[in-house]
Amino acid sequence: MDYKQLANDIYEKVGGDKNIQHVTHCATRLRFTLADDKKADSEGIKQLKGVTGLVQGNGQYQVIIGPDVSSVYAQLPVTENGAEESSNDNSVISRLLDFIAGCFTPMIAIIAAGGMLQVVLSLLELSGILAATDDTYLVLYQVSQAAFFFIPIYLGNSVAKRLKIDPFLGSYVGGIFVMPGLTTLLSQEGGITLFGLTVPNVSYNASVLPVLLTVWLMSYVYRFADRILPNSVKFILRPLIAIIVITPFALLLIGPLGVTIGNYVSQFLNYLTNNFGPLAVLFMGAFAQLLVMTGMHTTLTPILLTSLATYGYDDLIVPGMLLGLAAEAAICLAAGIKANDAEFKQVSFSSAITALMGVSEPALYGVTLRLKKPIVGMILGGAVGGLYFGLMKINTPVVIASFVALPSYSNVLHATIGSLITFAIAFAYTWFVVKDSDFPNNNVATVTETADVEAPAATETTEEQTVVEKIVLAPLQGMVITLAETNDQAFASLALGKGAAVKPQDDTIAAPFSGKVSAVFPGNHAIGITSDSGIELLIHIGIDTVNMQGDGFTRQVNDGDTFSAGQALLHFDSAKIAAAGYEDTVMITVTNTMNFLDVVALAAHQEVQAGEQLLAVF
Repeated sequence: MDYKQLANDIYEKVGGDKNIQHVTHCATRLRFTLADDKKADSEGIKQLKGVTGLVQGNGQYQVIIGPDVSSVYAQLPVTENGAEESSNDNSVISRLLDFIAGCFTPMIAIIAAGGMLQVVLSLLELSGILAATDDTYLVLYQVSQAAFFFIPIYLGNSVAKRLKIDPFLGSYVGGIFVMPGLTTLLSQEGGITLFGLTVPNVSYNASVLPVLLTVWLMSYVYRFADRILPNSVKFILRPLIAIIVITPFALLLIGPLGVTIGNYVSQFLNYLTNNFGPLAVLFMGAFAQLLVMTGMHTTLTPILLTSLATYGYDDLIVPGMLLGLAAEAAICLAAGIKANDAEFKQVSFSSAITALMGVSEPALYGVTLRLKKPIVGMILGGAVGGLYFGLMKINTPVVIASFVALPSYSNVLHATIGSLITFAIAFAYTWFVVKDSDFPNNNVATVTETADVEAPAATETTEEQTVVEKIVLAPLQGMVITLAETNDQAFASLALGKGAAVKPQDDTIAAPFSGKVSAVFPGNHAIGITSDSGIELLIHIGIDTVNMQGDGFTRQVNDGDTFSAGQALLHFDSAKIAAAGYEDTVMITVTNTMNFLDVVALAAHQEVQAGEQLLAVF
C-alpha cells in the first residue's frame, strides 16, 4: 500500500486543510472532525484502494483503514489546523462524545501495550515459566503498570492538544496529580493545607475525570492570559499564571469532585452488574460490535478505566467486547468455508484471526456488513453469551478485549464456555441463513479450459467455455518489465492489481482502449480509466512522483470524459522527473483484477510500441 498516496487522496477528498478541524486515529480508523461533513467526497473515499469503510456520526468523520492506519496517518499533509469552528448543528451530547473520543483515542496504543504486557505476564506465570516473585516478573509488572499509573499525564497532554493549548502544560497538570511527594503529603497524619484550606486526601493514580476537568478549566485561564499579556513576557508568564490559578481549583475542588463522580459511576455500574448482571452483560455482548461500527466504543474508555481503578476489574465492557469478537470470528470462519470466491475466502479467514486477536473492524466491515444477514447472528450470539457471562459473574483486570487475554479472566473455564456459546450461535446462523447467492463470486472459474493466449483475438464462446479475452494495449512506447521488478512495493506486491510496467521511450500516455475517465489524481501523475467492457485500469507515471506536485505533468482529459483507443490522456517530462530524483517507470494495473479470472502480460522484457497488445484480461 502506498501510504503517502492514500493519505494525500483522503486529505483532498475530506476537503483539505480548510475543512479539517482535527484528526487523530485509533487502531483501525482515521477520525476527522470536519468543519462541514457535506464538503467531503464520501463516495470517492469509499472507492480508494486501502479504505475498507466509512462511518459518520457522533461529531466524527471516520475513515476505516485497518491495521495500517498509523502509517497512513503519519503521511497526512497536516494533523492539526486552525479551521473555523464547525458549522454542523451537532447536539451538545454529540460534541461531548466527540471530545471524549478525541482525547482518549491517542492513548489507545499506550493502554494496549500495558494491557497486553500484563496478559503476557499472566501467561508466563500460569505456564510456570516465571513466578510472581521473580525479579524479571516484578520489573516487567512495574513496566506494565506505568501505562495506567501515569494516565493523568498522558490524558493531560491529549486534552490540552484537543483544546489547542500547550500539550506539555496539560502533561504538567497530570503530573501534579500523581506527584509522589504530593501524594505523601496528602496521606500524612493530619493531612496538609493549601492557603489555609485542607486538601482532601484523594488518590489520583489512573484517574481520568480530575485531569480532564482541570485541563478543560485551565484552557480558559491560558487563553485569558494569552490575551492580556504583552508578547515580551507571554512565553514565561502565560504558563505560570495558568498553573498558579488552576492548582487550588484542581486540588481543593475539581480533583476530589472528579474522583467522587468517577466513584459514583463505578458504583452504578457495579450496582447494575450485581443486581441486573446477566441483563447488563447481555446487552453489552449483543451490541458491542454495533458500538464499534459507529465508533462509540472509544467513549467507554473513561468508564472502563475508572472501574478498573476503583475495583481492580471490569465485568461489563471488556467481557461484552470479547463476546463481540467471538461472534465476528465465527461469522468470518463460516463465511470463509462457504464462500467460493477466492478473494473473499482469504479476507474472511484472515479477518477471523484478526478478530480473535482483538481487532474486529476487518471482520465487521469486510465480511459481516458486506453479507448483512450475519448481523442478526452476531447480536443473538453476543446476547446469549452475555447472559451466561452475567450469570457466572465473569470479570477481568485487563483493559483489552482479546482471546490472548482469556487466561486473565476470573473464571477461565466459564469465560471459554460463554465465548464458545456466542461463537456457535453466530457460526450456525451464518452457515444456515446466508445462502450461496449472498456471497460474491467474482473469482470463480466457470470454464473447463481457457483459451490459448498465443492468439489474443476474441475467443469463441461455448456452453462450457464462458471466458472472453479482452485486450489492453500499450499506452506508450518502451521496454516492458514485470511489476515485481519495479521499485514500488505497492505495485510489486500486486496489491493494486495485476498488470505490467513500462520503461518509457515516449512522453505521451495514449488510451489503451475505449472508455471513460474514472479518476484523476492531484499532480496529474496518474489516471484511472474504465473500459467499455468493465476493465478498471490505473496508469501511474513514476515512483513517488506525487511529490512533484504536478510539475512536468499535463492531463489532456478530465474526470468523466469519454475517449477512444489511442487518444492522448497525459503528457509527462522524463527529464524533469529525473532531475527531481525520481524514476519514470510507468505502472499499468487492472485494479479490479478480482473481477476476472486472470490478467496475463502478453509482453515482458521486450520493447513495445504504443497501441501494441500489452495485457490479456480473462
